[in-house]
Amino acid sequence: MNQLSLEETSYDLIKAHILDPLHSPLSEKKQEQLERVMSVIRVLDKNPIRKNAYMLHQQKYSHLSKVQIYDDIKLAQRLYNTVHEFEWGFWRSWMINDIVDNILTCKKSKSDKDRRIIAMEHANLIKLIGVQPDELVDPRRSEKHKYYILIQNNHKEVKIDLDSIENLPNATLKEINRIICAGDEITDIEAEEIMKS
Repeated sequence: MNQLSLEETSYDLIKAHILDPLHSPLSEKKQEQLERVMSVIRVLDKNPIRKNAYMLHQQKYSHLSKVQIYDDIKLAQRLYNTVHEFEWGFWRSWMINDIVDNILTCKKSKSDKDRRIIAMEHANLIKLIGVQPDELVDPRRSEKHKYYILIQNNHKEVKIDLDSIENLPNATLKEINRIICAGDEITDIEAEEIMKS
């Protein structure tokens, strides 16, 4: 009989082993491999550099060959994401596929319980996917709008289009700059009030 690898072992069997290691449904070989993989994960969380993880794992399991240690590290990296690397896109896709599979499975049997599960899964799917925006953001939208600089001088407001600033003569640009930069001088009392507010 062809035995399943640790990767293909049912989650329920691994959970049962973790909850009650004395009555574990896993074979001795899988128990040892799971212990090594979990050890590597803890090492990778603290030391994400593979070479350092190799040396620390080799110290703990000195009877293992170099190939076996690297196989444990590869398996740990494939099965568990460390604190340093988490693939949001992969897990989001996995969750969407899992929800869709549940919906398709429940659609085949037409019981009330399955209809409730379908409704719950649809709600989970909507939360996961999110709401589609009404209109996709146009990357060239700033080109479609006109922007103005409002200059206020002697209680008079002048609106200048940004596109037309390039065409103004230098003397006018200098005058605009003087108006923008220059202002009424304030007294010490007004400065204190500004600083307090």
